[in-house]
Amino acid sequence: MGNFELASDFVINDTLKPHVNDNFRVIESPGQALHCDPDTGESVYPKILTTGAGNGIHRPFIFAKLIAMTGKERPNVVYIGTPFFDREGRYENGTVSFRKIGCRIKRLMVAKECTTPSSEEMRRIMVDWSDLIMISGGNSLFAMLRWQSIGLDLLIKEAAVRGKVLCGGSAGCGCYFDSMQTDSLKPEACKLSEKVLTELCAEERLNWSFVRITCLGFINAFCIPHIDTVGTNNIARVDTAKKMLLEAHMKLEADRDSRPIFGFGVDEKAAIIYEGGKIKIFSAGQRATGVGDATCHILFVNNLNEVMCIPITPNTGESLTMDELIDRAMRSVMALQSPLDLIVDDRVSNACHRRGCSAAIDFMTFGENPLTAKQSLRKELPALSPLKLLGRCATEGATKPQDSTVPILPRKKTLFLYENIIATPPPPPPPAALSPFHNRVRSQSMNSFVDMLQTMREIPW
Repeated sequence: MGNFELASDFVINDTLKPHVNDNFRVIESPGQALHCDPDTGESVYPKILTTGAGNGIHRPFIFAKLIAMTGKERPNVVYIGTPFFDREGRYENGTVSFRKIGCRIKRLMVAKECTTPSSEEMRRIMVDWSDLIMISGGNSLFAMLRWQSIGLDLLIKEAAVRGKVLCGGSAGCGCYFDSMQTDSLKPEACKLSEKVLTELCAEERLNWSFVRITCLGFINAFCIPHIDTVGTNNIARVDTAKKMLLEAHMKLEADRDSRPIFGFGVDEKAAIIYEGGKIKIFSAGQRATGVGDATCHILFVNNLNEVMCIPITPNTGESLTMDELIDRAMRSVMALQSPLDLIVDDRVSNACHRRGCSAAIDFMTFGENPLTAKQSLRKELPALSPLKLLGRCATEGATKPQDSTVPILPRKKTLFLYENIIATPPPPPPPAALSPFHNRVRSQSMNSFVDMLQTMREIPW
C-alpha cells in the first residue's frame, strides 16, 4: 500500500474506519517464536514490558524492572510517538524517567511524511543503535496504518529479533498482541484533541464505539488495555470486550479448525513482562475501580456461550505461557461453577480476586456446623496456619440464590471452605491420608480441585 497519512489534524473517523479490519500482523502465526537461532537451536521471542496505562512504565517499581531487562544502566532509548501524532508534550512526559537516569534518547517522528526518516536511517536507529524501544499511548489504528505503510512494523520485529526490549502502555501495550480493543474512532483521538473537544456538544462526545483491530501479533491474545476503566462514551471497556469476544467466538464456531480467541485484560496499574514466550504479571497499585490490586485478566467464552473474566494473581514471580494462563483460568471456572455455585458470599469473591481463583480456596471439609468442621480439619492438619472461613455450600434450610437455575445440593451436611490466611498460594500439599470424614475433600491445585469436585458427586450420603 502507499504511505498512509492523515489529511487533517482534526477529523479522523472517516479516514480510519475503512481500515478497522485490515491485517497488521508481522508474523504468520500469532505468539510463535520470531526466530530460531541456527547455532543453538533456541527459539527467539521478543522481550516486552507493557502496562495498561500509557504512563505506567514510569512507576518506580515497574521502571526498575524495565531497565533491568536491557542489561544496561543507561540504555539507548528510541521513543515512537506515532499514536499521539508526535505531539511534543507527550514526548516530554513519556521520556521523563529515562532522562532522569541519563539515557540517550532518539525520537523517531513518523506521523507525517515530512518528518519521516529514510528507511535506512530508521533501520540504523531501531536495529543497530537502540537498546530499548518505547511506544506511546494514543490512536492505535492510526499508528498501525502508518507503520505498515512505511515499513516500521517490520523494523520493530527485526529489532525484537536482535534482542531489543519493547515497552509502552495503552496503545503501546495492545500493539504487541494479536489484536486489541481501541478507542481510535472517538472524535478527540486526533492531534488537536483539545480543540476538537471544545467544538463538540455532549451528545457528539458520546457518539462513538470501541473497535477491535489486529496488531503486530507477538503475544497471542486479544488485549484490552485499561480494562478496569470506562471510556469517554460512558461504556465500560470490559463490557465491550466481552461482546467483541462473544461475536468473534460465534463467527469461529462454524470453522472447526479455527483456534478459539482469548482476551487478555490489563488494568491501568498492572504490568506484564513477556520473555522467552512466558508472562509475568505485576501490580503497582489498586484497580481504577478501587477494589483489589491491579492485575491482568483472562477472558474466554465457556460452553454456555457466557464470557468469563478471571483475574490472575499478580506479583507471584511465576512465569507462564499464555496457554498455561488460559488453562488455569478455565479450570478455575470449571471448579467454581460446579456444586460451588451456591457460594455467593463477598468474602469468597474478594479472596478469589486477591489470590487468584486457583488458590483462593485452600481447604474444604464437611460438617453440621463451622466450629465442628474447623476443629476436625485442625485435628487432621495441625501444622496449618490460621484458617479463615470463606463461605459454605448450604444444603438443608438454605435460601435459594436469585438465579433459580442454580440447584440446591442434595446433601445432608454443609461444605465449608477455608482460606489459609498466612500461606502464599499455592499452599503446600497436605498429608497423603485424611480421615474418612474429609474423604479427600480438599484442593491444593486446580488439578486436584477438579478431581475433588468429581469425588464430591460420588460421595454416598
